[in-house]
Amino acid sequence: MREALRAHPTLWLLRLLWLAMPWSVGAAAADALGACSESSARILSAELWAIWALVLTATLVRQPWALTVVRIAAPASIAVAVGSVIAAAAWNGGLAAPRAATAIAGAVIAAAVAMLPETGNSVVDGLSYGNERRLLLRPPFLLAVAPIPLVWAAVVAGVTVPLVLWAIEQWIWAAVTTITGFAAAALGLRSLHQLARRWVVFVPNGFVLHDAMATREPFLLRRADVAALGPAPADIDLEAHDLADISGNALGPVLLAELNVSIEVVPRATGTAQVHAVSRVLFSPTRPGEMLAEAARRRIPR
Repeated sequence: MREALRAHPTLWLLRLLWLAMPWSVGAAAADALGACSESSARILSAELWAIWALVLTATLVRQPWALTVVRIAAPASIAVAVGSVIAAAAWNGGLAAPRAATAIAGAVIAAAVAMLPETGNSVVDGLSYGNERRLLLRPPFLLAVAPIPLVWAAVVAGVTVPLVLWAIEQWIWAAVTTITGFAAAALGLRSLHQLARRWVVFVPNGFVLHDAMATREPFLLRRADVAALGPAPADIDLEAHDLADISGNALGPVLLAELNVSIEVVPRATGTAQVHAVSRVLFSPTRPGEMLAEAARRRIPR
């Protein structure tokens, strides 16, 4: 409970927005369900309430799995809101403009707050103890362009389509999609969850870079070994033998840590693992300024 109370204001805002969801998206969904049979409407309503309760619980738990759940469900609420407005217009003569606007706006704002770096950092920092602090890394550029949205869509469809088919009593298709859809959703969920476990961890004697997508093992940059930490120059040679680039070409500023010693890094690559001795590291936290401010508080050279 103490960890929940220490959350960042953006996480508290997300909790309030999700708590209010039944009066925004939920109200629109209820109007849309009015055209369904009584049994189907009850089942779909129960499923929506169960998902809402799961996500509300996730907003209260400062753990990486909770961030994965929230960042899948919050954008999905936009689809529910828009679908409810369209369905209500087609079957029930449409929603009142204020109700439709409230549903869509509530979902969009909740999704935007869920995606804020401050929200993500606050959630994963729940794992920290003592003098630690965790800050997320930005997703690699190539993943952010298409794979992440596509995997997200597969997860959402893999879960929702079977639930809808069971509710409307399409038994054969429901059984088929439950097997295939849930399997696809499980694989997609596992992939998306990796994004919530890529971070910088400040520890008493420096900081650890933990990115299983880029390196086979986390590695520590000791405070005593850091010569300089700051924005990477635009003309840096990415092919230099003494450089480890785990930024993934992420959009936005990239930080460069320069060391006065060489450390061993094992890049994530196909084939046999190879140990590289490097004295410079490129990485991309979601909030570079916050990363540098925390480093300054811990007397890490800049």
